[in-house]
Amino acid sequence: MSLLKLGFKSALCAFLITPLVSVYSSEIDFVRDVKPILEHNCISCHREDNDKGDVRLDTKAATLAGEDVLVPGDPESSSLYWTTTLPLDDELFMPPIKNEEKDYPLTDEEKDVLKQWILDGAEWPDDVVLEPLKRLPKTISFVEDVKPILELNCVACHYEGKVKADLRLDTKEYAFATDYVISPGNALESDLYILCTLPMDDEMFMPPAPADPLSSSDLYTLRRWIDEGAEWPEGVTLAPKKKSLTILGTMPKDLYRELGFSAGAVQDEFSEYEEDITTSDLGFSMVPINGGEFTMGSSLDDLNRGLDEWPAHKVEVSDFWMAKHELSWDLYELWMLNIDRDNRAYKKLEETKSDSLSDAVTKPTAPYTDMTFGMGKSGYPAICMTQLSAKMYSMWLSARTGRFYRLPTEAEWEYACKAGTKTAYYFGDDPEQLPEYSWHLKNSFFQYQPVGQKPANPFGLFDMHGNVWEWTLDQFAPPPNTSPAEKRVNPLVTPTSLYPRVVKGGSWDDGPKNHRSSARMASEESWKQQDPQIPKSVWYHTDALFVGFRLVRPREIPSIEEIEKYWPSEEEILAIPSR
Repeated sequence: MSLLKLGFKSALCAFLITPLVSVYSSEIDFVRDVKPILEHNCISCHREDNDKGDVRLDTKAATLAGEDVLVPGDPESSSLYWTTTLPLDDELFMPPIKNEEKDYPLTDEEKDVLKQWILDGAEWPDDVVLEPLKRLPKTISFVEDVKPILELNCVACHYEGKVKADLRLDTKEYAFATDYVISPGNALESDLYILCTLPMDDEMFMPPAPADPLSSSDLYTLRRWIDEGAEWPEGVTLAPKKKSLTILGTMPKDLYRELGFSAGAVQDEFSEYEEDITTSDLGFSMVPINGGEFTMGSSLDDLNRGLDEWPAHKVEVSDFWMAKHELSWDLYELWMLNIDRDNRAYKKLEETKSDSLSDAVTKPTAPYTDMTFGMGKSGYPAICMTQLSAKMYSMWLSARTGRFYRLPTEAEWEYACKAGTKTAYYFGDDPEQLPEYSWHLKNSFFQYQPVGQKPANPFGLFDMHGNVWEWTLDQFAPPPNTSPAEKRVNPLVTPTSLYPRVVKGGSWDDGPKNHRSSARMASEESWKQQDPQIPKSVWYHTDALFVGFRLVRPREIPSIEEIEKYWPSEEEILAIPSR
C-alpha cells in the first residue's frame, strides 16, 4: 500500500484500507472514462452548433434522440461504437482520417471503454454536458505533454526539496521506485492517475486544496501517457512550477519593475546588434532606425490607393530599432512550445532570474493543428498568431533578454518600410518590378517563403513588401477624408475592441496594391473560422496563413503608466481562459 494512497491517514493503518484500484478498475465511470474520449475525439463535429450527419453527442438527451447512435446494452447496434471499429478506408469510419500525419483511430483501450460502457447500460448523468476539446497527438510526448502537468500540479510537493509521503516525482528513478505510483500500461493501477479522479471531498484527492483539480484534458493526457507505457526519457528532471504565474501570467507592470526599466532610459549604443538567445543557438538582428518626419499615407489622387488608406499627412516618429527579418518559427516556438525551458532542462543549466521571469509570462495552449499548414518551418516566418500572441511574445522576449521589445506602431512600420522614399514601393512606383523585391501572389508558389531572400530596403530591412502581413499595435480605425491639419507625433490608435486591428505589408497571397508602403488591412473574426474550439482560441488565427510579425525596440523605454499600450494589458491577461 502506497503512502500516497493514504493521503493524511497514518501509515499504521495502511493494512486496513482497501486498495483503490480494486474499487475503480472494475467499473466504467462516465465522467472519468468516457467523457474525455468523446470530448477529445467527437464533440467538435457533433454538438448543438455543429451537428454533422444530424448527430449530436454533447448531451445525453440529444445522443439518445439520434437513431441508433447510442443503444444502451447493445454496442454493436450503437453507431457511436461500431463506426470506430470499421476499416480505416471505410467512409463511415470514425473519427475520420483526413490527414495521416495527425489523424488517428481510437486506441484499443478507448474502444474497449466505449464498448463496456454501452454494455453496462450507458450510464450518463443528466446534468453532464460535453464540450469540444482539441485532439491529442498520436503519441503522448513526456516532455511536451506530461512534464508541464506534473510540474504545475504535483512536483511542488514531491521533489528533492520537499518529499511529502516519502514520494518524489522529479526524476524517473524516484517516480518509478514503486509500481503502484506509475504502472506503465495501466492507468487504472496507477495512484498518480487514480487519486486525481477521486471526488474532490475525498481526503486522498490530488492535488489537495487549495490547488485546482486537473482539467479533463490533463487527466486524459496523463491516462493516455500511462496506458501507452509511461515513457520518461533518461536525464529529464522535473522542477516545481508556480501554477498561478503560468496560467494567469505575470502582469506587465510587475515585469517592468522586475526588469528595472525606467521612463526615458536608454540601454545601449544606437547601432546594429545581434540579439542572441543564450538558452538556444538562435538569434536575430536589430537595425537602428533614426527617427524623423515623413509623409504617412498616400495622395488622394493616387489611382492605386485603397479606400482605407490614410490620406497623405505629416508624421514624426522617434528613434527605434527594428528586426531585420520577420520573426521565424525557430524563434517563435522557443516561447510558443516552451522549447526555451526544455532547452535549459536538457542542458542542465543553472536557473537565473531571466529564466524565472520569462517562465512567468503566459504561454499559449498547444495548437490544435500544424500552424505551418505544411508550408515549411525552419527559417520561415511564423504565422497564424493573434495580435495578443505577438504582444505576449514581445513581453516574453523582454523578460528573456532584459531589453524592451514590442510590436511597431502603424506609423513606425510605415516609416521603416518607406525608408526615406516617397514612391509607392521603396524601390519605385512600377509594380512590374515587384517580383524582384517581394514574394506576392504571382511568384510565391502559393505559400510563404524563407525570410530574407529578396533585397533589403534602404534601411536594411528585408521582406517589408510581401511574404506575410505584419502586426502593428494600432486599432484599425477609418481614416479621415482629409489630411490632419497638424503633424502627428508618435501616433498610436490604442485598441478599444478586439477587431479590427492593423496589419501592414502585403503577403504571398496578395497582388501589387496591397504591397504598397501605405497599404493597410484590418484583422477579422473570420480569421478564426476553422478553429473547432469553444470558445475559439485567443492565441491562434487558424485562417490567417498570411499574417506574421516583426519586433521593434524603442531607443527610449516608455513609462510604466504607458506600458499596457505596448504589452498585453492586465485585463487581457486575466481574460485568458485557464488551461
